[in-house]
Amino acid sequence: MSLRAADRIAYYRGSVIETAPTVEPVTLSEIKAILVVDGTADDAMLTDMIADAREFVEHISGIALITQSWRLSLDRWPDGGTPWWDGVKQTAISELHGRNQSLELPVWPLQTVDTVTVFGDDNVGVVVNIAQIFDVDTYSNPGRLTLRTGSTWPIALRNSNAIQVQYTSGYGTTASTVPGPIKRAIKALVGYMYSHRGDGCDAGDAYQESGAASLVGRYKVVRI
Repeated sequence: MSLRAADRIAYYRGSVIETAPTVEPVTLSEIKAILVVDGTADDAMLTDMIADAREFVEHISGIALITQSWRLSLDRWPDGGTPWWDGVKQTAISELHGRNQSLELPVWPLQTVDTVTVFGDDNVGVVVNIAQIFDVDTYSNPGRLTLRTGSTWPIALRNSNAIQVQYTSGYGTTASTVPGPIKRAIKALVGYMYSHRGDGCDAGDAYQESGAASLVGRYKVVRI
């Protein structure tokens, strides 16, 4: 009987935005029309509130609304660092290739995986040929990097942040690509924050009270 150490998932050491979206899913003029705001005195405040609302919705849902690029840093690949003991050859061949063949990319919908870099213990990075080693799944939410048949995880030896994945996510480059319910959620958040602007209200306070939670909730990935 062969023994194996318990599985360890890949550790998400950091997920950092590299290129922010260039537009917002809701315009200042749309918000001012809804709130019946005349003049320009509150334009700067409303512009900040739109950005705050969009960022909160993205954070709470894991969705990138407008196209943006991210860098995910990992200590190890899925199933990495799980040593086998004597007797491994007695197990199923599928076990030899590892049971977790995919890496989920946390911000979705995934458009492209741009670069994968692995670092040795000398801190020198090596850029991986994505097409040779991985299949990129842009249909699932979240998107995935999946090992191609016969491939193995590229060697990454550095103790921390040994793997960096640069990827691009988002519905598209314009506000018209963002689903209507999510845009309504942002409008509801901004409306509530503006109505309570003297109370120290932020997007987190407004999320439930404004009704935005029910609109965004239908897009959140539910894990079982």
